[in-house]
Amino acid sequence: MIFNSPPLKLVAIAALALTWSLASGCYKSPDFINPVYNCECGSIAFNGSEYALKMAEAVVPDSLEPLSRSYHIVADLRTADEVDAHVPAHDITFQFSFDVLDDVVFYVQQEEVNHLVQVINQGDDLFPVRDYKATDGSIVIDPAYSGGAEEVTFNLTLREWVDSTLVGLPVAFTGSFTGNIE
Repeated sequence: MIFNSPPLKLVAIAALALTWSLASGCYKSPDFINPVYNCECGSIAFNGSEYALKMAEAVVPDSLEPLSRSYHIVADLRTADEVDAHVPAHDITFQFSFDVLDDVVFYVQQEEVNHLVQVINQGDDLFPVRDYKATDGSIVIDPAYSGGAEEVTFNLTLREWVDSTLVGLPVAFTGSFTGNIE
C-alpha cells in the first residue's frame, strides 16, 4: 500500500508506532536483590576475621566403607559492601577426607589427613588461587554413624603451599560446621 498524501503518511506512522508500543509493552521488574548465600551450617575464622559458610558438604565417598568421609566447605571472604558492589568472587574453600573415621580427633601433624585449603580471588590477576596446607592442629568429628547431622570442628595452623613447598608465615584457621550424611 502506498500513501501519497502527507497526512495519510503521518497517520500510518503514528498507527505503526502505537501498535509497536502496545505489542512490546512496558514491564516494570522488581528491584534486583543480590542473593546472599548462607547455609546457616557453620562459620570459620581465617587470618583474624570471622566468616559465615555459604556451603558445607559431607559425603560417604566409598560405598563399601560407610565410615569413609569427604568434606567440602566454602565461605565468602568479601565484605557486605563488596558483595553489594558486585566485586568479583573471593572465596575460601576447605576440602579434606578420611579413608575411615576410626577416631574422633585427628591431629594433622601426626596422621595423614588428605586436605587442601584454597583462597580463590577472581579479582586478583596475579595470584587468583592460593593453596594452603595445615602444619599443626586438629579436626574433631562427631560421626553420624546412622546418618543425619555430623558435627565437625577444626583448629588449624596453615602455611601457603607453593610448588610443593611451605612458604610464608603461619595463618590461623578455625571453624565448625554441620554436614548431613544420608
